[in-house]
Amino acid sequence: MKRSTVAVLGAAALAACGDLGVGSGRGALQISPVLDSLFVGDRLPALRVTYIDPTGHPAPPGPVTWASSDPSVAQIDSLSGGITGRKRGAVVITAQAQGLTGGAFVVVSDTLDITLLLDTVYVMPGDTMTVPVVVLKSNHPPPATVWFKAPTNSAYSIDSASGQLTALTVGGPIPYIVHADSLADTGAVYVMSPADTTGGKIFYSVRGTVITHVGGPARAANFAALSGRQAFQLTGTYVVNGVTRQLLQITRPDSVIDVGAYAIDSLSPAEDPRSSTTPPATCAAPRPWALWNAVSAGIGGYSRRGGTLVVMQIDSVPGGQVISGHFTFMAQRVDLYTDPLGVLSITGTFVAPLLHSIDIPCR
Repeated sequence: MKRSTVAVLGAAALAACGDLGVGSGRGALQISPVLDSLFVGDRLPALRVTYIDPTGHPAPPGPVTWASSDPSVAQIDSLSGGITGRKRGAVVITAQAQGLTGGAFVVVSDTLDITLLLDTVYVMPGDTMTVPVVVLKSNHPPPATVWFKAPTNSAYSIDSASGQLTALTVGGPIPYIVHADSLADTGAVYVMSPADTTGGKIFYSVRGTVITHVGGPARAANFAALSGRQAFQLTGTYVVNGVTRQLLQITRPDSVIDVGAYAIDSLSPAEDPRSSTTPPATCAAPRPWALWNAVSAGIGGYSRRGGTLVVMQIDSVPGGQVISGHFTFMAQRVDLYTDPLGVLSITGTFVAPLLHSIDIPCR
């Protein structure tokens, strides 16, 4: 089930809350935690509000007025700040005091809830991967029984118990279904066999203080880095009406020439200054790293240590090569860089041309 539109609205609304750090000349209003969750029917007490005066010191916030970006998902008492979960979704909770506004992200889950981390899976014939899902249950014991199913088809098979998907032949979109007790949700599988170095595809999900599930064009390149060695970069974009709304990149200081699991390490904003020219962390990557950027919302994050890029296949085609794989990593939001709750979980899958590129200017 596609959730892209809701996700993008959630990201944009959170960005509209502005900088959650100390303001410039007027002070700032900080809400904590910046990310919280509850089940439908549950109630949360008011989030904490801290007023930082223009000199940078904490001070009483005075009267606080609360609001929810969607009361049908999470209703909030405008005076007390108590939050009640109404239906599945995500909202921005805002507090107003001292003429300032602060915001936090609240996710409401059903009492039994399935989240497909890959609403869409891109693979090539011969690829094997496990479809990632998250199942939540409010009354924990016993855990929900989870199983997978696919309609009769020749393109792929999926193991009922583990969710391991095996791509067989070109086809798609063909649904896959995940069940948790009486609940079910549906994603889609595309098995691709590119004939040349065009038409790459990527799909990924972001979870945390931003929720988005989107896909779009993708390409990969082994290119000449400043070290004199070949480096690697996978790039995926989410484009609306010709305008790039989101950008995802995975960069390695070494080329990718074989299948296998490759580590994704950390990068700080100071190591990758965004500018009109190619950043130093691309042309002289200190270690493998990744970034995600919601261009239209002004939100971005850099990878933390512990991520993985899995290359499932590299095949030759006329004009070059094509590559398939999947990835998962944690990214720290730049605007919440010192807050542990500013961590985003990112999972994706791709089939893309693998070029020996001269389009990344590192000379």
